[in-house]
Amino acid sequence: MTSNQDRAQQLMADSRFAFMNGQYREALNLAKEAIQLASKDADAYQCAGNACMSLEDYENAIDYYKKAVKLEPNNGNRYFNLGYAYASAERAGESVKNLAKAEELGCTPENTVQLYNLLGIICFDIGRYNDALVNLSKAEAIIGIDMDIMRRKAIIYGMKNEIRKGLEVCNQMKLIAPSEYIGYQYAFRLLSQASRLDAAKRELDIAAKYAALSMDYYMDCVSFELQNYELDKNKEHMKKSLALLVKALDTLKPSVKEVAETYISSAELWLQLEEADRTIECLNAAQNPVSSFNHGFEIIPGDYSEIRLTEYDVEEMIENDRIRIENELGEYGLEELAESIDPDEEGGRDFLTVIGDGENGEEKEEYKLDENESYEFTPDNTDQINRLYVGAYTLKNDFARVIDFARKLQGSESAHNKYIGIYSEANACMKLGTEDHKQKYEETIRFFRNAMIKDPTDIAAVTFRIQCYTDIGEYGEAEQLCNLLTPEIRKNFLEKIKEAKGGGE
Repeated sequence: MTSNQDRAQQLMADSRFAFMNGQYREALNLAKEAIQLASKDADAYQCAGNACMSLEDYENAIDYYKKAVKLEPNNGNRYFNLGYAYASAERAGESVKNLAKAEELGCTPENTVQLYNLLGIICFDIGRYNDALVNLSKAEAIIGIDMDIMRRKAIIYGMKNEIRKGLEVCNQMKLIAPSEYIGYQYAFRLLSQASRLDAAKRELDIAAKYAALSMDYYMDCVSFELQNYELDKNKEHMKKSLALLVKALDTLKPSVKEVAETYISSAELWLQLEEADRTIECLNAAQNPVSSFNHGFEIIPGDYSEIRLTEYDVEEMIENDRIRIENELGEYGLEELAESIDPDEEGGRDFLTVIGDGENGEEKEEYKLDENESYEFTPDNTDQINRLYVGAYTLKNDFARVIDFARKLQGSESAHNKYIGIYSEANACMKLGTEDHKQKYEETIRFFRNAMIKDPTDIAAVTFRIQCYTDIGEYGEAEQLCNLLTPEIRKNFLEKIKEAKGGGE
């Protein structure tokens, strides 16, 4: 008869096989059976813990890994697994403690690399940037060059504002993978952070020449235009950003996610241009990105044809070529050159090469999204869409619709977006002149006052409460609350209050 231990070993082997095939629930059930037969075998708890990790059941994973550690207290790999589970459960303190023990006892090479990577991430999350760099360098020393480690190091140098060191890492990334955009991307972001916009623009130009262009590249180009807008407030930057988004969709083969998010980004830009109808059209397109894209939805419609990226002046190029050729030919002009070429059999002189729309003279294949593919918005996407609808309908003075979307925002997981929804509803009620608008403002002010009591550092609650008092003409209350703000923010709000007192003049 087969012993319990033999049967347990077979169950563990089956559990590992199920795990490798993505059958995590089955793997867990098999591991539990093995535990019943061999309760002193650490590997059985390891199998169960691994399955729980893949099922994102971190607390049970921790319990199983703890039992494995108890059975083999001198095995560093057991501590590594427990530390990893604690990290996944966002319990940084316990994670670091167990990972340190794993390093002390020693792990397999692959676990050691992951250990230092994990310590690097945890140290980064808690703001210990120097320790994060030390641990990432230890991981790099074991496995050699690694793009993911270099990416993290570049981010950390950015957080430490050590731009030069960050750029050195970016250059290493570009040397290893010159055709990938990632090295150029992090260099662009570091240079932008340092307000070295000319150098940042050059980085984008270099990327366009050497790297495979991606949606990230075009979005960084948009980011560059928006940074310039913050400096000079010239709305041409907004228009150029829209043209860049159009070019991204025309040039790339975007995913459904990229199409949807591009439409949302376009709506954001149109709202800043105070084009409410275009904002709404882009948001509506984002709700059904596949159909909108496949049926040719235009981010920039025909009546805005002046909004384009003009990279070359074609007419000027043609004229310059004509002058150059005439200078080279001297008295022997273009007409004489054409006449000098022998006609074909039919007497024609079709000697000019016909160039198609695509490469190599071929027609460009029309790209379509899969009609069966869908995209589920993230909570952040949903909040952004609702905020933009609120802004667009406010521009249109359609306050009934503002209320609709403001109420949707009130269900947000984000406190700030919830605040926007609560305030926007009260303000829309006032604009509509509803019978209960005064009561609505009283409730809203009370809500923000309670939020301030609950968290005295909640500046958003303070600013919304100031805005409410300003809206209803209680300027003294608004000015008193301004004393809780920083000097720069206080100055801005006091100016708004002064303007409101003067009737908006």
